[in-house]
Amino acid sequence: MKYKRANIFWATFLFLFVPSRYQRIAAEHNTAINLESPDLRMKYEKGTYKPDIRDFMINAVDSAKQLRTALLKFLFAVLITLFIALIFAYCEGSINTTNLSWKGVIEISAAFLLMWSTLFELGWGLRTWKGQALHELIHSFIFRVIFVTGSFFLMLVLLIK
Repeated sequence: MKYKRANIFWATFLFLFVPSRYQRIAAEHNTAINLESPDLRMKYEKGTYKPDIRDFMINAVDSAKQLRTALLKFLFAVLITLFIALIFAYCEGSINTTNLSWKGVIEISAAFLLMWSTLFELGWGLRTWKGQALHELIHSFIFRVIFVTGSFFLMLVLLIK
């Protein structure tokens, strides 16, 4: 069997929406990384080394679970922060349903996304030595998408008069 690295876009889609298919791709990706080692590659090509795909699949399930947990944990942390801030602002009289502008909603969304992505990046601890495991690549990709979206919203509201 030929093992290859996964496409990060497709792998992220599967990670988010089809976890059962993700684990197979993650296991093959991580096997391909191991086979990039010259000595293992030579043993594999000679037939003296056979990767244990089951171990890689178990590892893929565990790391995906940890990644998904981190993503949701920090989402809820920022949602709780937002909810508490909205309660204080409402009680203080700064917010009501009649004076909420679309610009204010975008500002809050920008802050929310930037906070979420930063917590997700800084608070996640499942890392390997070279950072090439599929769960790490997906983590970095999700962080960048959320952070860039939040940055775009922030720049948009700063530039709109």
